[in-house]
Order: sequence, then structure tokens, then C-alpha cells
Amino acid sequence: MSVQEYLDKHLLSRRIEDAVNAAVRAKTSDPVLFISNHMRKAVPSVITKVKARQILDSRGIPTVEVDLHTNKGLFRASAPSGASSGMYEAIELRDGEKGTYLGNSVNRAVKNINEKISVALVGMDPTLQSQIDQVMIDLDKTENKSELGANAILAVSIAACKAGAAEKEVSLHKHIADLSGQTSPLLPVPVFTLISGGKHAGNNLAIKEIMILPVGSSTFEEALQMGSETYHHLKLLQRHMVHMDVMLVKTAVLLPTSPA
Repeated sequence: MSVQEYLDKHLLSRRIEDAVNAAVRAKTSDPVLFISNHMRKAVPSVITKVKARQILDSRGIPTVEVDLHTNKGLFRASAPSGASSGMYEAIELRDGEKGTYLGNSVNRAVKNINEKISVALVGMDPTLQSQIDQVMIDLDKTENKSELGANAILAVSIAACKAGAAEKEVSLHKHIADLSGQTSPLLPVPVFTLISGGKHAGNNLAIKEIMILPVGSSTFEEALQMGSETYHHLKLLQRHMVHMDVMLVKTAVLLPTSPA
């Protein structure tokens, strides 16, 4: 293929001309950088590579981390991993070899990404989140994601979501709002855990976490303040209640007992 044929096939002459005209209109002080950025935006982004590895989470337990590459950059995500799971949760694929990380290593999930998921996703548009997720669901073919592993699928899905937001040049929460059909998204609202229960708490609460959302706030700063103040008021109330319990016990001890 000659140079001219290559230029004609990829419409490069037209795209370069458009980029130069845009630089002239913008009166940019750095036309080379401007043209470079303009050309990059003109090329639709596709997934070019997906690479996974095993990392340790904040508790020292293995989990899956993914680097998803597009022609716009690299986007990284890892699968969250909880200490307890519900009976209806998708399967977090672990190796089960007791001699390695007490059976918690995730080399099988990593292998599934590098050898199966990556092949299926290369060339896809990262903005098409539902199609990317559906490809992985179809590839897994199980109800509980036990073939590829929910940890493998989720890590890739999060990385793809980040890549989609970057392609659209919007924040991640705006991209997720677009995907869910929300035309007027609210500011992301912080969620605060006030009381913990469940398996690992020192109480008998069946509910794992009692949480609040300051939905009445007008700014993130105000929401953060509302959550923090509520939490500390609750702690203060708890101290007062403990103090009252102690005083009641002391009073009961000091009260004279009735004669038999």
C-alpha cells in the first residue's frame, strides 16, 4: 500500500486538515499539542489490552487487579473482597490451595481474565458498558459466576467503566448516571456506617451495617459535615448511656436491702 493509499483509506488528510483549522480558530500558543489532542479525540477509543494480576487487599488477602488499556490510556481497578458473604452472592473464585495464602489466592481468576476475558473484549468500545458486561456473562455461562469468577468479572467491569468515562470526558459518577438513564444526576452522596453488627461485631445485631445517607445536603462538604456530626453525637449519647448504667449499678449496690 502506498502512502497516498494509506492516507486515503484512513481519511488522514481530512482529519489533519480539520485539526489544523481547529488550532487556527483556537489561536493556541502550542499548535502541536493542540493538534495532537484534537486528533486523539477524533479517533474512537477501543479496548486494546486487558491484563490482570494478583494483589493483596488492605487485610492482606489476595484479590484481583486489572489494567485495561485503550488508545486513550490505562485504567486500573481491583475487585473488593469482604470477610463474609450472603447465600445469594455470586462466587468469588479462589484457588483453594491451603499451602498458598491459606487457600485464598486468586490465580485462577487472574488466568481467566488474561486468557479468556481479554480475548473477548479487545476491540470493544469502552463506553458500551452493558455490552461489555454481557459478553463476560455469556462467556461465564453460570448463574452464580462460578466459571470465570465474580471477582474477575467485576474487576474488569469497573476498569471498563473508568475507561468509558474517560472516553466521554466526564466524571465517573456522570458516566454511571448516563448508563442508568439518569438525565439529572445528583451529587454523589457519602454513606456513613453508624452501627456495625453481623458476624464480626461484638453484639447480637443480625444486620451487618446500619448506615445513613445525608440526602438533604446541597453540597458534598455539607453532606460530609452532617454525617460526621451525626456519628459523633451518637458516640456522645452512647457514653452518656454507659455512664447512666454505671451510676444505676452503683446506686443499686448502695441502696439498703430490706430485712428478710
